Amino acid sequence: MKKIIYPACLFVFLLGFCGHAPAAAEGVFGCTEIAAEGLGLHEYFNPMWQRVLSAERQAPGFTPGGENFPLADAKSWGRLVKLANKSSVIEKIRLVNGFFNQWSPISDETAFSAFEYWAAPEEFKANRGGDCEDYAIAKYFALRFLGMDAGLMRIVIVRDNSRSSKAKLELHAVLAVRANNSWFILDNNAVPRNNLPLDYMYNGRYSPLYSVNENGAWCYAETRETSLP
Repeated sequence: MKKIIYPACLFVFLLGFCGHAPAAAEGVFGCTEIAAEGLGLHEYFNPMWQRVLSAERQAPGFTPGGENFPLADAKSWGRLVKLANKSSVIEKIRLVNGFFNQWSPISDETAFSAFEYWAAPEEFKANRGGDCEDYAIAKYFALRFLGMDAGLMRIVIVRDNSRSSKAKLELHAVLAVRANNSWFILDNNAVPRNNLPLDYMYNGRYSPLYSVNENGAWCYAETRETSLP
């Protein structure tokens, strides 16, 4: 998701009528998840996600020895895999978060000459960086490779309340991972880079709008009636 500021009116359309879908269990940031199929946000983001899934099936982004990483990162990825296989779930998540957060942000315009583009892990690695959703996607598939259940993860598009205004809306993307009965947020802006804050630590700053994994897509009940100019 872009670091640029979006006109808020765009998301009046994209939010759609979330309240018309059946509610699910409580999700990330303590918000109720609602099936997103057929809604505006899903129509906008899902084609990009489906392209990522297709690309990942055709060319998996991760191997035990990091053979398909840039040479400078292959050995460090191989060491990470060996360490992760002996680590707790939380430490495994921390290792992946810190590994990719070393890489530099690159805008979609610079990397792909596109207004909005979700990069598959192979593309993210080739550029050795990307936009915020590209970090979230790479971390998601890295953790899948290391054995994490897809159902315990969400790539989450959030409204950044610290940057949004009445007239404009700025979005960000993070990876949320469920472990030890809590949601941990893997954010490429984390300081220090391997920091794993719990979701409630972002209350007031981030509001979830849409999330996705291999099993489904969701919007959030608490944002369905948000009044956006």
